[in-house]
Amino acid sequence: MKIAIVSDIHADAKALQRAFDDMPSVDHVLCAGDACSDFRFCPDTVALLQAARAQCIQGNHEHMLFGGGNPGYLKKCRAQFPADALTYLSDAPQSLDLEPAGVRIHMIHATPWSPFSGYIHPGSPQLPRFAKLPHDFVILGHTHVPMVEHAGDVTVINPGSPSQPRDGDRRGAYAVLDVEMRQATIHRFRLD
Repeated sequence: MKIAIVSDIHADAKALQRAFDDMPSVDHVLCAGDACSDFRFCPDTVALLQAARAQCIQGNHEHMLFGGGNPGYLKKCRAQFPADALTYLSDAPQSLDLEPAGVRIHMIHATPWSPFSGYIHPGSPQLPRFAKLPHDFVILGHTHVPMVEHAGDVTVINPGSPSQPRDGDRRGAYAVLDVEMRQATIHRFRLD
């Protein structure tokens, strides 16, 4: 089983489509949050995720938009966009636990200790904390910096961002997790 992972799309349907066009054949798609922005909702982005049957969690931007941090804009969205598109993200959980083929996967937007804040970058001094978690893989987003890091028996994956990379590489990013091989790879694609 192969799982594609995207995160931090920030309402950029064009970048997400390019990521999907670049992807190898996968069995499942996960989104680690921030499909929207607290100041920009994009039904086209949601439609792409729905068409891919992606399982999404909320990132800090969904939490802000649907959690009352921007009531005026949410009211405008409810008047402008289809209810099912809004519900798709507003009903997404804060975290997700999966166990395909006995492989324990935990997905959270920022950190396992704080779902919407905190940054785990490659080489972070917090990485050893992951070794104590009861998961084989922990999927994060939030930083827009792709990484595959190992902490004991736990592999920490951040797919980066298909639309707003922040690691000095101007290409969009996503990850693919091969469950049987227990291996994650970062994939890059051109944004222009």
